[in-house]
Amino acid sequence: DLPVAFVRSAAPAPSGLTYFGTGDQGELWVYEKGKLRKLAKLPEAIEVTALALGNDGTLYAGATPGGRIFAWKGGSLKEICKLEADHVWALEWDAGKKTLYVGTGAQGRLYAVDVQSGKPRLLWDSGQKHLRSLLRDESGALWVGTSDEAILYRVTPDGRARAVHDFDGEEVRALARQGATLFVAVNQFEKAPGTATLPPLPGGTKIALPPGGAPGAPTTAHPPPAPTAGQRKGKGAVYRIDADGRIEQLHALGEGYFTMLTVQSDGAVLAASGTQGKVYLLKPDRTVMTAFDFPERQVLAVVWTASPRLLATGDAGAVYELESGPPREAIYTSKVLDAEFPSRFGNLRWHGAGEVRIETRSGNTSKPDKTWSGWQKPARVDKLGDGGLVRVASPEARYLQFRLLLGSAATVRDAQIFYLQQNQRPRVTEILAGEEPRASPPAPGGSPLIAALGGSAGSSSSTPSPATSGRIRSPIVKLRWKVENPDGDEIIYRLWFREESEINWRPLGGTDREPLLKTEYDWNTEAVPDGNYVVRVVASDERANPKELAMEHALTSQPFLIDNRKPEVVDLRVQYPYASGRARDSFSPIQDLAWSLDGGEWQLLAPSDGLLDDLVEAFSFKLPAGLAPGAHTLAVRAADAADNLGAAQVTFRVK
Repeated sequence: DLPVAFVRSAAPAPSGLTYFGTGDQGELWVYEKGKLRKLAKLPEAIEVTALALGNDGTLYAGATPGGRIFAWKGGSLKEICKLEADHVWALEWDAGKKTLYVGTGAQGRLYAVDVQSGKPRLLWDSGQKHLRSLLRDESGALWVGTSDEAILYRVTPDGRARAVHDFDGEEVRALARQGATLFVAVNQFEKAPGTATLPPLPGGTKIALPPGGAPGAPTTAHPPPAPTAGQRKGKGAVYRIDADGRIEQLHALGEGYFTMLTVQSDGAVLAASGTQGKVYLLKPDRTVMTAFDFPERQVLAVVWTASPRLLATGDAGAVYELESGPPREAIYTSKVLDAEFPSRFGNLRWHGAGEVRIETRSGNTSKPDKTWSGWQKPARVDKLGDGGLVRVASPEARYLQFRLLLGSAATVRDAQIFYLQQNQRPRVTEILAGEEPRASPPAPGGSPLIAALGGSAGSSSSTPSPATSGRIRSPIVKLRWKVENPDGDEIIYRLWFREESEINWRPLGGTDREPLLKTEYDWNTEAVPDGNYVVRVVASDERANPKELAMEHALTSQPFLIDNRKPEVVDLRVQYPYASGRARDSFSPIQDLAWSLDGGEWQLLAPSDGLLDDLVEAFSFKLPAGLAPGAHTLAVRAADAADNLGAAQVTFRVK
């Protein structure tokens, strides 16, 4: 462990020393024979972002902020140049020319620095914001990875550049090479909330995540650890580019990003990640394995081509040495697996090879604590094909964790755990009942009884009542209900109804043979007597559980009115020029009154008390003066709150 926030860069020396650059105090450290010691603090530097070693053993260090290059040799530190840049991101040493190549930001320029004179020369202005990665090949050309557009370039020593590949990402973070084959790590990050973004441009190779998530991404319901302050969310991929330009994606992370690449002698690639502390081994046959899993979240530097082999981390700063000799027993501990509800655990089946022992523990807190059970051996162990089957002995709980104790050369490819959740009760939370409106056809011109009214006395003319807005009443009552289903079981429903004052429930919908599967039902009430009714909805998960474990829940609706009876117009009399009568209904208040003379237009009619709010409304009004002598017909129409229409007419004579 180092007293630093992170170890950002590394450079091995032929003498067996390994140098490290750290943050967030901008320090140089050296590792020798199992010991770390601090060499120097770079003035005004926060991070030592890049290191390179010269032929004579001089260590060159790039820092941010400030764009300055330092040299360390013989116990002394000096600044050799200051570039017109905010950041130094990458360094590459050219032994033949004794030149240091420098990738910078936020101006995206590539410099060549003569280390003897300390004079920088602008080799190439990319037009990009940052040059994040550099790699020099045998011909002396430089491979350059950029951000914020994730383009890979090849720049010759005379400063001529050619775009090799355009990725649909934000940065080309790391480069590695074996012979003529190039390996590239590309990341794409989520934008911070509120960040102004331009519309995406077409083109660029996209990061392809396989169905079900990328290998290496979390595969459990339990979410990954939250990123620390300043840590970015994103996804990343590693690509291989052959000498003929053919590109192939080798591995992708749906949750995380890549920080470093290195190639082994057998062609396998080590890819370090920046969120979950993992280093993946990408074999030539496309097999992907977790090679290392560190408690720190970031792996930022890997020294693999020298001895000793070292890996350095961030969040927090540490250096690990890979021990030589025959492999010892290794332990893999899974993430905490979330069953979402208290569960009983069954078998754990695994596929792999070699000597593998399995232990499990369980608890009811998302982070293991003292209340969890201890690590337990399985209750039964069986060899099964290319793996094994063990019976989990840990007690019932919501969370489970397993660990694999791997013998020499053992491999585990995958593991599957069977469990049975405690059944959760479905809950009917709300029942809604209402009539189904149907738009009426255009009114025939000669029939005064179905001509639409323009409004109703006592109500706003801008909100016409149902009876006057051109609707035909339907006896269909639409029943809708809402359900909470915590464990996602298949739910069936049965409906019952009764009149509010009755005791016995009568079946309405859903039977044992044909239960209802939807949360809706259309009830035809034509044969139902008028009255106030309640509906009971019973939800059951019996189709998804054995009978003894099935659960149900019932909810009764608020009373609602069923009224299919038309209102009546009674005692209609005319003593010209006055007319009077009453409109009455058995259950619903009278909502509209209107009159028509001799088949003419309907005219609004106000009740005697001025308010339409009662089951019985008396009315009296004056007919137009000056009617022609002879017989005339007066029609009066009434509508109740349930949109039922009733009418009466009377014939009278004018002398």
